[in-house]
Amino acid sequence: MFACQIGAPPATDTPPPSPTVVQPTTPPEPSPQPTEVPVIPKDISINVTGEEELVFDWTTDRCEPDHIPDIATRAFRDADGMVQLWIGHYVNYRMIGPDLNNLESDCTVLMNSDYDPDPSQFNDSEWLAALYTEDGETIYAIMHNEYRGDTHTATRPGQCPSGDRLTCLDTSVTMAISTDGGDSFYDILEPPNHMVATMPYVFNDEGVPSGLRQPSNIIKGPDDYFYVFTNISDYPVFPGDFPPQWVCAMRTDDLSDPSSWRFWNGEDFTGQFVNPYVEELGPSTPKCAPLAVEQLTGGIQESIVYSSTLERYVMVGFTNPPTGGTNLGYYYSLSEDLIHWTPRELILELPGTYTVEDNSKDLFYAYPTLLDPDSQSLNFDTVDDQFYLYITRFNQGITLDRDLVRFPLELTVTDYPAPEPWLFDTDGDLEGWFPYVHLEDFAVQDGSLSMRSTGEDPHMGSPLLTVVAVQNSKITIEMKVSPGEQSEGQLFFITDSDGEWGEAKSVFFPVIADGEFHTYELDMSTIEGWQGIVTQIRLDPLYTPDSVIEIDSIVFVN
Repeated sequence: MFACQIGAPPATDTPPPSPTVVQPTTPPEPSPQPTEVPVIPKDISINVTGEEELVFDWTTDRCEPDHIPDIATRAFRDADGMVQLWIGHYVNYRMIGPDLNNLESDCTVLMNSDYDPDPSQFNDSEWLAALYTEDGETIYAIMHNEYRGDTHTATRPGQCPSGDRLTCLDTSVTMAISTDGGDSFYDILEPPNHMVATMPYVFNDEGVPSGLRQPSNIIKGPDDYFYVFTNISDYPVFPGDFPPQWVCAMRTDDLSDPSSWRFWNGEDFTGQFVNPYVEELGPSTPKCAPLAVEQLTGGIQESIVYSSTLERYVMVGFTNPPTGGTNLGYYYSLSEDLIHWTPRELILELPGTYTVEDNSKDLFYAYPTLLDPDSQSLNFDTVDDQFYLYITRFNQGITLDRDLVRFPLELTVTDYPAPEPWLFDTDGDLEGWFPYVHLEDFAVQDGSLSMRSTGEDPHMGSPLLTVVAVQNSKITIEMKVSPGEQSEGQLFFITDSDGEWGEAKSVFFPVIADGEFHTYELDMSTIEGWQGIVTQIRLDPLYTPDSVIEIDSIVFVN
């Protein structure tokens, strides 16, 4: 998934009258370690609770045609107590008012782009993409910078002979600052020293749309570092393949220094971004490592908040379901430490630029942000149980007619008792387990559940369950099998969303048949369907007839 729906100037060296929209398919301290998961597991859902609400109406609220919400919106509370909501583009505006529910459009241009034709300056078209303040007066800004090689042919003749936007597009991350409460912004250092992050390549006018793009808001982590997440699109290994994409995490302890940001290298935050126009780089130059790619894909990175209810960070973006398929939408993932993320869950299905039949005219949505009007944070980076998904609505395809809207959301948490272990320590008490087929002498005696297999497919069923899958990712079985031929066992499960038994929702494990007890640890998190609420499990202890089986315990492991 490649979420690049950013407007861009025409083929001139002057500020543009209109954008286009393209979204192809698709010394720091050691990194923080995960903290303990709460003992009581919870079933979590985020649901839309009402109708779409209009925030910024391009038809009536715009100050000029290019005044459009062309990147995920951000908000902060200034030193005067006023709330500012960003309408970001390569010409940047804001809405302002006493709170997020009462805002008016402000026609002050807060920052204009310089449209520098030199790619080594990282100073072409810049969107204010992330804002952070600790006093409401000084505001640090992360910027999405696009170098549009096809727009600078007047001063760089011969560049981008194809005239194609995508093959001439390079994106990077830069920084700006406001010292007047958000009334104006300027580069935090003289370009190119305001550059934060770029890929280790110089601009290639016949390449692919590569770089770091669409950064999240800035959020303070549990270690007091400031974190930002971006999408990365890289060059494919084989020409003609789709560019690989992933989420990049970076952090700093000094927002005033663009060079202080360090990226996640897969082990810690010691990766340093380099300027390919200054340093000689080779193919082995380190890049920001993919972050939790199975959970986040390349699309969950545009907005992050901290939930006081969950005591977790919540990040949102546009991507596909974990099990594949075409029902793309806006998904969220949770984390305690900003490194390890839960399997993504759907908030809302909405049409995207490449899921509609004709994105030149069809309505679609892009650029999600989570905001809570009740947040006490100056940066609106916290939420409680009720908040909003802010998002841009493209009313007539990739034209300028686009509004900022919001959907009311509610966080629901259902507590379930932690699953009790089956210890089989009371004679005659099967603890809800029962034989399906090919098992006889099924009984609890002498501290274990014993049985005899009478066929090649013996299996037994558990009682009905309410086990939160993500909070109970492993199952341990302590079992003894009479001496004989070595075999294997298999454990199946069904969930509240998929009640059909099947091989896809099962895991095999080798069984040692030596008459001794062995502990088998099954990692259920490797199974795609292990999500939601597990409602029952089925155990096939082995596939060998005429075996005596004793089970001492079956335990869900948090």
